Amino acid sequence: MIMPAVIPDPRRESTVASCHLPELWWRSFFESSEDAQIVCRSDGLVVKINPKAARLLKVNRAAAEGDFSLFEVLAPPADQKLRELLRRGCVRPDALHSVALLMGGRQNGIADLELAPLDENHTLVTVKDIARRMRLESHVNRLVTAIDATPDVFFLTDADGRITFVNPAFHNVTGFDIEAVLDRTDEFLRAPSEAEKVRAYLEHVSQGREWMGELTNLRRDGTSYQVEATVSPISDMTGRFIGYVACERDITTRKKLEGDLRLQHDFVHSILHSLDGAIYSLDREFRVTHANDGWRRLHAEHGGIRLHGPPEIGRPLLDYVTNPARRSELSVIFKEVLATGQAQDNRYQAPDGHHWLVKISPWIHAGDVRGLIYSVADQTRYHELQGQLFQSQKMEIIGTLAAGVAHDFNNLLQAIRGNISLVIMQAPQNSDLHHWGEQINLAATRAAEITQQLLSFSRRSEEKRVVLDLNQIVHEAVQLARRTLRANVNLEIVPASKPVPVKIEFSRATQTLLNLCVNAQDAMPDGGNLTLTNAIVAVSPEVAVRHGLVAGSEFACCSVADTGCGIPANLMPRIFEAFFSTKEKGRGTGLGLSIVHRIMQEAGGFVDVESAVGRGTTFHLYFPISRENLVAASEPVERPLPHGKGRVLVVDDLDLLRDFARTFLETTGLTVFVAASGREALQLLEKENGAVDILFTDYAMPGINGADLIEQVAVRWPGIRPVLASGYLEEPIVKRLESMNAKVLTKPYEMQEAAKVLIDLLPKKSDG
Repeated sequence: MIMPAVIPDPRRESTVASCHLPELWWRSFFESSEDAQIVCRSDGLVVKINPKAARLLKVNRAAAEGDFSLFEVLAPPADQKLRELLRRGCVRPDALHSVALLMGGRQNGIADLELAPLDENHTLVTVKDIARRMRLESHVNRLVTAIDATPDVFFLTDADGRITFVNPAFHNVTGFDIEAVLDRTDEFLRAPSEAEKVRAYLEHVSQGREWMGELTNLRRDGTSYQVEATVSPISDMTGRFIGYVACERDITTRKKLEGDLRLQHDFVHSILHSLDGAIYSLDREFRVTHANDGWRRLHAEHGGIRLHGPPEIGRPLLDYVTNPARRSELSVIFKEVLATGQAQDNRYQAPDGHHWLVKISPWIHAGDVRGLIYSVADQTRYHELQGQLFQSQKMEIIGTLAAGVAHDFNNLLQAIRGNISLVIMQAPQNSDLHHWGEQINLAATRAAEITQQLLSFSRRSEEKRVVLDLNQIVHEAVQLARRTLRANVNLEIVPASKPVPVKIEFSRATQTLLNLCVNAQDAMPDGGNLTLTNAIVAVSPEVAVRHGLVAGSEFACCSVADTGCGIPANLMPRIFEAFFSTKEKGRGTGLGLSIVHRIMQEAGGFVDVESAVGRGTTFHLYFPISRENLVAASEPVERPLPHGKGRVLVVDDLDLLRDFARTFLETTGLTVFVAASGREALQLLEKENGAVDILFTDYAMPGINGADLIEQVAVRWPGIRPVLASGYLEEPIVKRLESMNAKVLTKPYEMQEAAKVLIDLLPKKSDG
């Protein structure tokens, strides 16, 4: 703005106005300015104020000009700053920002003051109300605060797709530090499977279009999670694309809930249509709203209903009840269930002799009874179906318990056997301590064999069978049995005159005989004789008929005979059922004979039983005679631990095993790191930059299991050799480990065996 060099005195206004044309031009511009403007002297006295300034400061123009100081409307310290600027004399434009304006001693707004020198004694002060700017800044601050507070992830990029801003939730959700992600594209967040979606949203935003969808992301620790993402383009005032903003919400929990709901829906739907019974849903007027396919598998008349085709949706169910008395009875029950919300069972015997179980249940939604569920089941086969269900559940429980026991028990046995092996190594060869250690190790070994017996019953085992002398098996079993049998039981062995070769796993054969000995003792509470006899026999015609064999076939037979109470004929068909027991509560599990039966089947043999009440029972174990050479029993040989140089990471959630593994591996010369979980192992490897030769991990651990850990390590540090130790693994897991070239050790393992496996995997040092 160009200003005249002479500032008019308001008291000589008429004279100036009549004499100076430039002054008239300046006054017109000054009066009509959209800015609030004031001309003041160096002492702050206002000599001229335009209408907008008068309104802003709420002063009377006529009274203000020449008799009003600008310092009066400025709050400290702005008044002092302006006083100092005017005192020094403005030689160039200057400004005071965010100055508080006063009105009657109270703050009346916020403004910026722009100062432009007119001459050595006068300054033009432009007062700019910044309330709108402050509101915009406040709005932006609130917006930033909201973005910082939201649990959703926000990040901005530049035109090249490089991240320029992330909110705090970014670190909380992804685990990546904010500084580490700036100036990177967002592809590091995405799972490899999302490459096509990444291309899609980049194409959308580059064309000025928004993209919405679901993505699979990867956290810093490698775990994946699902997000619902909105990717929007950002353009400048000219419409030029300058980047994009992404808003991502973690929907992992929601997806899981949706999946669970779908699973539940499909599960219930499948159950309804798989049931043999008929199920009808009715509204409050007893009209059919849905029916499963069960009616097709039942008689046309079932539960009092007679159908001649599919039930008609919308038709009252009672229209299909032909018997008036039955219709009246059901009508009363329907009304009671609607009124009380309590289900009722109703048994109905049809004229044709069928017995039906009818259940009328309330159909409840949001706490209200919306209708009824009418189900009909053929009661004639009820007990049979119930027995099959119970048996199936028992077998499932056995399998679950067996796997759990195998893992936990073998872990404890590993700690026992491992540490006692360390004791044996340190003890003098002929000392009592050395002998006691060997006894403890033997007991732990046999305990591990018993664990395998439970697995042998619940799941088919892949253990190797070898050819053994049945006489030797009986001898070993009797040595164990004598420690548990009462003194009033006389035990006698009648071996065959020559070796009897049978192909079987030794510990299973021993367990079979032990189970039969324990059963025989329980059948002789007052004492008696227990005799084990081995012989090579020809199958009698009676036995051949019972087991579908050719009479005269040659088998190795071990007979376990007692002089106890015998088995009643009506119970004989059930003695090999799991959990079946005639013993009093707390005295037996009903698993012993089931295990015997299973082991004999796996060995290719069978069991035949003879019993007479009051005279005793004889179990005949028939084994196929093997034509292969006998496997000679080998005495345990103490082997020194091998030695090597390398770095091993031991991962196990049981502290006893971590401590043992560290101890014996360090004894071999290895450098050992330990971790209590898969997550902790990954963190340690990141810290060490993957500088580990071998990963030695347990399988069943909370969070990341051993197989998953091996897979993740193989992707990120392919040079690390994996070894997994477990007491029991399902076949699919074994195949998965084989595909990853992972070595597998069975717990409880020997120190020498484990050390050799690990040291053999160490990278070979070149001679040069």
